[in-house]
Amino acid sequence: MSIRKEDLHLLVDLVTDNDAKLVYDLIRVVIDKDDEKDIIVEADNSPLTDQEKKILKQADIDIKNDDLVDWDDLRAMM
Repeated sequence: MSIRKEDLHLLVDLVTDNDAKLVYDLIRVVIDKDDEKDIIVEADNSPLTDQEKKILKQADIDIKNDDLVDWDDLRAMM
């Protein structure tokens, strides 16, 4: 699937202030990489919060129920 830069801009606009640093760091790693083998993303092995557990549980339910958002549907909403 081909992703247009405009689609990336739409997604970035959806990022919350709390997640902006994480998204920035991830994008920076991709831009700065010399070779795919050089990409290193540090694992966050800290325990999940109750809220994170709730979000993951709901995501599992959504996946099992095929209740997902299609990329084209998301783009049409913008």
